Amino acid sequence: MQHFTLDSTTDLTRYDYLWRLSPDRWAWEFLRRSPEFRRDAALRQEHEISAIPGPCLLNARLLRPRSSQALADRWGLALMADPARNGYDADVVWSREAFPDQIEIYCITRAPHQKCEIWEHVTTVSSSYTHVTDFAGREYLLVRCNGSVVQNRCSGVSMLGLEPVRMKLMISDMQSFSRRIKLLQAAFAVYDEKPGRKAAKWSKTTQVLRDGLIALDCLELGGTRRDIAVALYGLERVQEEWGGPSMKHNIRYLVNKAERLRDGAYLSDLLCADPFFP
Repeated sequence: MQHFTLDSTTDLTRYDYLWRLSPDRWAWEFLRRSPEFRRDAALRQEHEISAIPGPCLLNARLLRPRSSQALADRWGLALMADPARNGYDADVVWSREAFPDQIEIYCITRAPHQKCEIWEHVTTVSSSYTHVTDFAGREYLLVRCNGSVVQNRCSGVSMLGLEPVRMKLMISDMQSFSRRIKLLQAAFAVYDEKPGRKAAKWSKTTQVLRDGLIALDCLELGGTRRDIAVALYGLERVQEEWGGPSMKHNIRYLVNKAERLRDGAYLSDLLCADPFFP
């Protein structure tokens, strides 16, 4: 897939963090802009989620809900996340039903002489870790590094037990085999990347997603579709082309797609959820 840089104005550079995000984090970016979701999220109380530092790792946190997360489950989330936080910072964990292609790790007890190649590989990079146990006791691990977030669903022996564990990657069904392989390759590309600031590089797909978020933000601030065009293309170009059908058609397509993703299509289009979910 071809990637390219964009000539962003100063106002649009605040969206540059998006280019490193995986599809499940893009899904969160659209969901957190939903007024209906924000109303549900506003009901969340801070005391509902237990948050403590990890006992063994630097830059590790342990999260566990103290009460049922029925409202979060409605949106495909294992626990209610803060919509004020972006796709990198938010503790967003998707349920298996909402995000069936997430990386699956099976943990077994590790003998003293054994090593865990997966864990050693992940911890060689500068990362932070968030371990989440949902209300039903299922475990997830968020790994943040190089501007990206990788969600892992963990089964088998608990990662929080007294015995050290060894991780094995799982692919539990053949139907999604090719998608899961691509997901694994993308995850390890993140881990293998050398740290350092890089210019944002977009694909056609991520550019459309970015522009869709810009459109939603502009509309929420009371802007018009012409205002969206000015933000994306600049005033001079809009003055030249707004009278024709092409630019108006592009903006109409962009707004329709973004609103569709925000209002529920993030599940099917970005998370590959079952069409009948929820």
